[in-house]
Amino acid sequence: MNPKKFTCFFLKMIAQKKGFLFALLLMIISGANAQDKGIHFEHGSKWKLILETAKKENKYIFVDCFTTWCGPCKYMSANIFPKEEVGTFFNNNFISAKFQIDSTTKDEEEIKNQYADASFIAKAYNIRAYPTYLFFNSDGELVHQELGSSEADEFIAKGANAMNPGKQYFTQVKKYDAGNREPLFLKNLAMVSRGAFDQAGTSKYASAYLATKPDLENKETLRFIYETTMSSRDEGFSMMLSNPAKFETVVDRHELHGALSGLISRDEAEKIDYGFQKFDTKQWETYSAVLTKKYPEYADEVLVGFKTSIFRNKKDWKSYASAINQYASSKYINNAELNDFAWTIFKNCNDKKLLTAAAGWSKKSFEKETKQNATYMDTYANLLYKLGQKENAIIWEQKAMTADIAQGHDTIWEQEVIGKIKKGVPTW
Repeated sequence: MNPKKFTCFFLKMIAQKKGFLFALLLMIISGANAQDKGIHFEHGSKWKLILETAKKENKYIFVDCFTTWCGPCKYMSANIFPKEEVGTFFNNNFISAKFQIDSTTKDEEEIKNQYADASFIAKAYNIRAYPTYLFFNSDGELVHQELGSSEADEFIAKGANAMNPGKQYFTQVKKYDAGNREPLFLKNLAMVSRGAFDQAGTSKYASAYLATKPDLENKETLRFIYETTMSSRDEGFSMMLSNPAKFETVVDRHELHGALSGLISRDEAEKIDYGFQKFDTKQWETYSAVLTKKYPEYADEVLVGFKTSIFRNKKDWKSYASAINQYASSKYINNAELNDFAWTIFKNCNDKKLLTAAAGWSKKSFEKETKQNATYMDTYANLLYKLGQKENAIIWEQKAMTADIAQGHDTIWEQEVIGKIKKGVPTW
């Protein structure tokens, strides 16, 4: 078509507001506007250039450290970073950059060009969990760190904290190192350290605060102890273990129990250097007896956790399911655990008997929830599909989609799953 004629035709379509091209144009403009409203990341820029730009513009630097397999990372990129209010705040105050810490065969050239910088950042700033957010001042000095997914208002608050010297984690650490031991300062530092996912630091600063003898009858103090206890070696752990009823005034009973069993599991695994992977029957009996004597209220859960880890690694799904079925009747099992157990069977097993058991765990994870959980319902839908219940699977995946829409989340995942189910192709 002649360029002039094409231009006239295109303008005519716009004027008439009809036709495929107009719809396509609206989609392109809409997508561009949505992208423009969110955080403007320095795509493909070298770290050195980012530092130079920040210094020149006298702005802080925000760095999103993510991986391709990280669910919370994907959530933030799809739902939070594109929001207008988030973009307005960060674009006004920060030079923003994203660095993919892992590598895949599907990486584009832009990502590959940042491999060296991503590796440097991961090692230099000890990145161990994702997403990790690093905040630097305009001189390139790391002043703050945050971790994990959050909603828009909370994420903006994290950015605001990064610009406030009174709340900047690494700025506060310098004050501690300089000798500041004021009780309120120590208390705040422990909480900021927790937000930065510095577990060793959190334990250290919380211990320093408790040494100032705060009121242990105060509910705020009890909540602080619960939130800053990072290890079974911490003073707070002994306090909660010896007097759980006291802490149940500020923490749900099941939540407290889960937190304590989680601390025991991690520290026990580290203590025996994950030696349970090679335990024979006699060793299991000996270790179980010792653990039960030490932690009678928590031993069963800890041991089930160890056993399911072994069976999962061995791909012994029958034993894996058997261990979970025993644990599923526990009054302390939580919905996240049930969902994780069920999803593991879904992804790795084709035995219909085991899939049926997993569907039971999955349904239990959300059927009594007051707030609908799209992730848990999605697991259930996928299990139903693998069991051959195609129509029922679609119904539950649509329920998951409805829950996500109601909570302001995107439904790309559910749409993909429904599409695969309708086509009869695997979702696993």
